Amino acid sequence: MPEPENIRFAQRLSAYFREGIFNPRPVKFGIVGVIGIGVNMGSLYLLTELGKIPYFVGSLVAIELSILSNFWMNLLWTWRDRSDVGTFWTKLWRYNVGAGITAFLGNYLILIGLTEWFGINYLISNLIGIGVGTISNFVINDVWTFKNRA
Repeated sequence: MPEPENIRFAQRLSAYFREGIFNPRPVKFGIVGVIGIGVNMGSLYLLTELGKIPYFVGSLVAIELSILSNFWMNLLWTWRDRSDVGTFWTKLWRYNVGAGITAFLGNYLILIGLTEWFGINYLISNLIGIGVGTISNFVINDVWTFKNRA
């Protein structure tokens, strides 16, 4: 009889703590994330400064571009061992939903709040927002998007 999802999740989480920062999956996810930050920040800057699009609109485009680039890198590298689980379109949809939720709650709302209410530069606010959503994004992707069939 297969184990319930919450038990498998707890086992994976405990493995991350046992193996620490040298667990390959979180390290790979982190490397992809750094590249995604570059995509997000670069797109936001170009759209806002060169394209003269308001930062709060440009951010939505930048978030989606980084979600798509991160999906490809995570599919081909971070969760490569789970490539047989689900269809490409299911994974893309799940990744977009999972990352979209964390990006909206952790990135976009913080970007708007810090910039509008506290007068912080939109690029700094964006970087803070990205940081807030990172851990929940990893957990959602490991448990749901690229979940293990085992």
